[in-house]
Amino acid sequence: MKNTIYKTIFFIVLIFSALNTFAQQDRNVAWVHGLDGNASSWQHYNQIFDAERNLNSLRTTYTTDIGITNSANQVITSMNTFYGNGNSNSGANDSQNLGIGHSMGGLMIRGVDKITGSGTKKFGGYITVTSPNYGAPISNSILDGSVQSAAANACNKVKDGPIAELLSLPWAISANITTDYLCDIFITNDLVQNLQGTPSTNADLRVGSPTINAINYYTDNNNSSIPRISIWAEENSPVHWRMFSSSVHNNDATLVNDINTARNVYNGFYIYNTAMVGFYASQGFFLWHKVALHTYRATQWKKGRDWIDDSENIWNSLIKTTRSEQETYWALIDVFGNVWDGDNTTGSLGLHWEQRTRWVSVNYPSDGLLPQYTQELQGISSGNRYKVNGANHLEIRNMTTDGNAIDETAVEFRKIFDRDDWFETN
Repeated sequence: MKNTIYKTIFFIVLIFSALNTFAQQDRNVAWVHGLDGNASSWQHYNQIFDAERNLNSLRTTYTTDIGITNSANQVITSMNTFYGNGNSNSGANDSQNLGIGHSMGGLMIRGVDKITGSGTKKFGGYITVTSPNYGAPISNSILDGSVQSAAANACNKVKDGPIAELLSLPWAISANITTDYLCDIFITNDLVQNLQGTPSTNADLRVGSPTINAINYYTDNNNSSIPRISIWAEENSPVHWRMFSSSVHNNDATLVNDINTARNVYNGFYIYNTAMVGFYASQGFFLWHKVALHTYRATQWKKGRDWIDDSENIWNSLIKTTRSEQETYWALIDVFGNVWDGDNTTGSLGLHWEQRTRWVSVNYPSDGLLPQYTQELQGISSGNRYKVNGANHLEIRNMTTDGNAIDETAVEFRKIFDRDDWFETN
C-alpha cells in the first residue's frame, strides 16, 4: 500500500515537473531594438539569458523611419511570423509573452499593445529600457532648430583658434581628433542623425506628440493593470561625450580622453598667446601690432576652450535635463543694499541679514540622451522601476563595454527575472 502511494506521489511530482518545464520553455520573449539599432542590438543579453533561463527569444526588427504606428505593425508581423510558424507552443498571442524594448523599442511594444484587440494581444507584459515614454526632448530641439544652431556655434568656436594661428593643429598627440571631428561629433552620433533624417518618426517622438499621448492614454485608461517595468539609466559626467563615445568607439571613455586632450591643447595655445601679449607689451609701444595679434589669437583659442568646458551644459539644454528653480537664501546686506562681500574697508555699519530669492539651474539625471522623467513609466510602483548606474543610452544594451567587471544591466535583469510574480523566469 505504501509503495503504491509513494509511486503515485512520485508520478504526480514527475508530471508537474514536466509540465512546469514545458511551460517555462514556452515563455516567449521579444527583444525590440531602438531607433539607432537593428536585430543584433539586443544580442548580448539575448544570448546570456537564453543560456541562463528557459526563454524562447526573438530579436525583432522594424523600419525606424516610418513612424511609431507603422513600425509597431511591423513588430506585430514579426511576432506572427516567428511564433506562428512552429517556433512556439503557445503562439504569437499569449498572456505570458514578454516584450523588452530599448529606447524607441519600448514605444513599439506599447504601441503594439494599443493597436491589438482582445484575443490578438502580443504581450502579457513588458519592460521598457531607457525609453522616451513621454517623448524625447531632443526631438523637440531638432524640430525647432536648436540642435542645428548649437552644432554650427560649436564648429565656429572650435575652428576660430586654429584659423587665427593660420596653422594645422598638432593633433598627433591625439590621433583620434581633428578640428572638424571635434565640432562635428556634437551632432554626428547615430541617434541624432537618425532623428534628423526621419521627420515622421521625429514628429512622433517629440514631447507632446499625439502618438505618444495616445499610447499613454490607452495604457492609463484601458490597460493600466498590464505588468510593466521601466529600466532607466543615469550616466556619469560628461554625459554627452560618454554617450557619443559609445556610439563612435563602443566604449564610454575614449572620446572623453580625446576631448580632455583637445581642451588642454586649446588652453595651452591660450596661455601661450596670453604670455606673448605680456612679453611684447613690456618691450614698448613700437611692438603694439604684436600685442594686438596675440591678444586676438588668445581670444580665439579661449572661445574653443570655453565651448568645450560648457558643452555639457549646452547639450543638457538640448535634451532638456536642466530646469530653473527658485531658491531662498539668507544674505548679509550692507548699508547700500548690496550683498556684503566681506571687504572690511566698507566698514560694518548698516549690515543686516536679509532673506532673498534667486533662480538656480538644476539638472535632472539622464542617460546622456533622455532625462529620467521620460525614461520612468508613471502609474507603477517604485518597485517596478529599476536603475542602471553609470550607463548611457547606448551602452546599456551591453554594459561590458564600460570596462567594469560587473555587467550592471544584467544585474537588473536578473533582479526582474527572479521576482516572484509575472516576470519570473527560470
